[in-house]
Amino acid sequence: MHRALPWVIAVLVLPAFPGAAADKAAPSSAQALYAKECAHCHGDTGKGDGEESAYLTPSPQDFSTGILDKRTDEFLGAVISKGGKAEGLSDAMPPSPKLSRQDVKDLVAYIRQLAKGAKGK
Repeated sequence: MHRALPWVIAVLVLPAFPGAAADKAAPSSAQALYAKECAHCHGDTGKGDGEESAYLTPSPQDFSTGILDKRTDEFLGAVISKGGKAEGLSDAMPPSPKLSRQDVKDLVAYIRQLAKGAKGK
């Protein structure tokens, strides 16, 4: 009977964490939004090496350089929603006024996460 105990525990405990295993496989909404709106310039990992980066002057920001450590979330959100030129940066960074406040907030958090991961590599 003791052999059945782990299975009983698994059956009782796993439903308490719906989607726990699926979360690791499925991209977050911020990750999907980044892939759609940002990666073509900033690259999949935020190193400024997206497929369009070769055509932009100046080059897209490489988030692994530590530059984000010097910027507030509000500043980054304004750059995303209003564009670089509106915040004294390059006009090569286009505005994204159709993004919701929550989308912008999620993108800022995701970009910061990318920056931390890129610095460690």
